[in-house]
Amino acid sequence: MPASRWAARPAAPAASARPDGTPRVSPGVYLLTREASPQFATPITVRLIRERTDLVTYHGWTWIEVYQLDARGQATDRRELYVRPDGMRPAQPPSAARRTPVRRNARTSR
Repeated sequence: MPASRWAARPAAPAASARPDGTPRVSPGVYLLTREASPQFATPITVRLIRERTDLVTYHGWTWIEVYQLDARGQATDRRELYVRPDGMRPAQPPSAARRTPVRRNARTSR
């Protein structure tokens, strides 16, 4: 009897996963919290440059190179971090806060 096309198949690792099953990360903006690593007790927003695949890590962890972003979305520091890809949350880049225009040469009443 031929196998049914609806039969359960063993789960194959995702194309975007390492041989050990750890998901790969792609460039973008992420929010890093304690889910990504205990070092992020205070969450930070980062722009991922690349994943360091040349370094050996524990199962479920990876090295990444990032720019740390400030509240306006500007890069303030380049960092190399050891994180769990499962804990990295995609985020919108912080938008630049709108500044109120400064009135120059404003007339004052005397």
